[in-house]
This record gives sequence, C-alpha cells and structure tokens, in this order.
Amino acid sequence: MENSVIKTPDVTFNIHPSYANKINNVALNKLNNCLPELTEKTRVFDRKNSQTSLVLMSLTMMTGHSPFRMMRQVLAEIEKRRMALAEVQVSHAELVEEINELEFKTDAVSQAKFRQKSFNLDVMESKINGSIKDIATLIDAYENIKSKNNINEWDETTFEAEEKKHHVRRGFELMYRNLLDGGRAQTATIEYTAQYGVHPQIALGEVSGYIQHASDAISKGNLLHANHLEDFLDEMADKYCANVDKTSERIFGKADFINTDYMLKLGKVK
Repeated sequence: MENSVIKTPDVTFNIHPSYANKINNVALNKLNNCLPELTEKTRVFDRKNSQTSLVLMSLTMMTGHSPFRMMRQVLAEIEKRRMALAEVQVSHAELVEEINELEFKTDAVSQAKFRQKSFNLDVMESKINGSIKDIATLIDAYENIKSKNNINEWDETTFEAEEKKHHVRRGFELMYRNLLDGGRAQTATIEYTAQYGVHPQIALGEVSGYIQHASDAISKGNLLHANHLEDFLDEMADKYCANVDKTSERIFGKADFINTDYMLKLGKVK
C-alpha cells in the first residue's frame, strides 16, 4: 500500500499500519472524532487571561484606580506582548520553511514530522492571534481610561504630577487592608504613609472611622458597592495630597523637587 501525503493541517492522530494492532482502536476513534471540536474550542483560550481578567485585574494590580498608573500598566502589558510577537515571528518563519520542505516527501518519518510541525504551527498561530487580541483589548482599555478621565495629551511631566496623589491614596488603601485583614497597621504601611506626609495615626484614625461607618451601613442592610471604598480613598487622596509637599520641603528645602529637564517631552501624535 502506497503511503499518502498529508497536505492539509490534520488534528487527528495517524498510526503507522505496522503498529495498529497495539492501539486501542475504540479509544483512538473517540480521540479522532472529538479532537476537531476540542481543537476549535481551545482557540477560545489562546491567551493567558480573558478580557475581563486582563482589564479588571492586571491593570489595577498595585495601581489602584489611578488613571495614569493604569495607562502605564497598559503600556507595559502591550510592550511585553510586542516583544513576544517580535521573537515568535522568527520561529514562525522557520517552522513554515520546515513544513514546506516536508510537504511533498512520502516516507513515513517525513509525513509524521509534517503532521507534528503542522500541528505546532497551528498552535503557534493560535497563540499569536491571542497576543494580538490582548493588545487590541489593552488599546480599548487605554482609550476608555483616557476618555473617562478627560485625558488628551500626556507625557512624563503629566504622569509625575499625579504621583503624589496616587501614593497618598495607596497608603490609605494599604491601611484599610491591614485593618481588615489583621486588625492592626503593619510596619510597612506605617512607613509608607509617613514617607508621603500622612501621619500614620491620622491614617489609622481615618480608616478606622471609615470601617466603622461602612460596618454600620452594612448592618442596616445596605449593600455597599466597592465604589464606596474607592470614593473614600479618593477623598483621602484629595484631603492629604498637600502633605507630600510639606515632607518635600522638610527633606529637600522645596515642595517641588521634580526636574522637568530630565523628562521625556513628547510631541503631539499625528
């Protein structure tokens, strides 16, 4: 019997006739009948995270709801995927060349290698597609954050101007987590709040008061949304942001020690 050449991607498993009697044909048929659907559905998971996880978890982890911090995270996530795509294009081109060389060979080993590499190419292209979808999702998130916060042009100077408020807000957020988790402020949080000009006992008092307020509301049957906490943190950031300047004056002799001459100033994107 003449060996046939597989010229199209095949998701089934083909066993050499000389070993066919060693294979459970019932299980093999089950596998080959189901693999096309399973292979198709696997493409749904062609990337590490869903759009929901990527946008609501990856972008807010360690950044809170700071728009500039989230946009920075967007750019970092996009850059990571761009670098991966730049590398995989070489592997993709090499694999295509190898498949082309094997396509018309008729010996059993070459056919098996052809099927293997065709499968590998299909998986690789699925992952590439996943990375492209991730980047598109991140671009959507970037544009939505800009729109929501009325941000047009921004650069390093704009980012630095928002950093004070972010760190003050983050200090209160960590204090809240400490009290909710262990009932006491951790040393790292005490140091963090003080570094940005907020007296640790003031932060402790504010957060303790909020926790009591929230507990009272919940006990009365109010189903508080997480936005209730975020609004409190925003309020704390606005209330104590000026404390950062006082700390800067004490250490450096001036409120604004940021040197804009060192910053990258970007022109308008055309």
